[in-house]
Amino acid sequence: MLNIPATIDQPRDQVQKSFAKLTEARTWLSDTRDEMALSTYVKPAKDTVADVAEKWLETRERDVKAGTLRTVSVEGYRSALTGVALHIGAVPVQKLTTTDVRHLLVTLATDGGVQRRPLSHRSVVYALTSLRLVLDYAVESGLIQKNPADAVKTPKKPVEDEPEQITTWDRDQLVTFRRYLADLSAEVLAVDPWLNVGYRLSLSGLRRSEVLGLAWEAVDLDNGQVHVHASRVKTGRKKLTERGKAKANNSVRWVPVEVIAPGTVAALRALWMLQGRSADDSLVIRDALGDLVHPDAFSARFDKLVAAAGLPHLTEIHHIRHSLARALHEANFKPIEGASLLGHSLATHLQHYLPTGDEYVRGAEARLRDLFKDAV
Repeated sequence: MLNIPATIDQPRDQVQKSFAKLTEARTWLSDTRDEMALSTYVKPAKDTVADVAEKWLETRERDVKAGTLRTVSVEGYRSALTGVALHIGAVPVQKLTTTDVRHLLVTLATDGGVQRRPLSHRSVVYALTSLRLVLDYAVESGLIQKNPADAVKTPKKPVEDEPEQITTWDRDQLVTFRRYLADLSAEVLAVDPWLNVGYRLSLSGLRRSEVLGLAWEAVDLDNGQVHVHASRVKTGRKKLTERGKAKANNSVRWVPVEVIAPGTVAALRALWMLQGRSADDSLVIRDALGDLVHPDAFSARFDKLVAAAGLPHLTEIHHIRHSLARALHEANFKPIEGASLLGHSLATHLQHYLPTGDEYVRGAEARLRDLFKDAV
């Protein structure tokens, strides 16, 4: 039996362990005292990886109530940890090794999660990131001395023979869609009065969540701009949505919607009047009955309008932001200007929003020929 001294967080405790031989007991006692002297001792516990993950998620739920985390983020973590719990959830967290974590990544990429389908590279990375956070919590809680996932490198994305290109529109196609919105009939707008305004805001570079979270208090009709500082997203729990703060500090911005999509102020004013001069805290995008438009319905209707306008299908409505970034880039706007307009960091803009591909190589051919013409 070994007495464990009291600490600030834990009262004095005793640890008992049985051994077949006295020498084994003495060795354990000596090793344990050494660990305590070096502050590397960890009290034995039966908590499994799944137990710790659930406790960690509970702390994240408290963060949601405190307003420092969004519900959708917690549900994202919960989903990412599903495969982790399936394959190593029953392993005592104190026995989990770095090798176990490496094997987990291989398993997730081959056997997958609950449906036994291989997970995408992105899902595997998200699972590893979430597990690291759970194990960091285990370290903070005194369950383990060191996070066994820290030494595991994030797997690189496989090189593809034909990398998937994000479908975007050029400047003229963006204008075509705006004009199509302006020509929507009174009959169509009577059923869905938000269409013209909603997708003009999308054309101005607002995320879907920012469009759906926009309230009238953030609309400046006099100056033709909107203040983006809130978002409304799916919580991951059935059809529920949640309005909260902007995605990040970079997302808070003023967007000159009238400059980007002329006619937007008139459309906003007409919608405001139709809604009975809505109060400042009322959300802009509502259906004819005054109900909020669900994010999935917003995206689905966008796809139908795009098809009706005869424009190329965008894989997701988010790619309209990439289309605006492409137009800015081709018009020689500075990257920092595009990043600021779209509400993300310069690093994100350079890595994900500047277009690349064979068409740009072909576009550079003439200048390349002139650059190296005297090197023949």
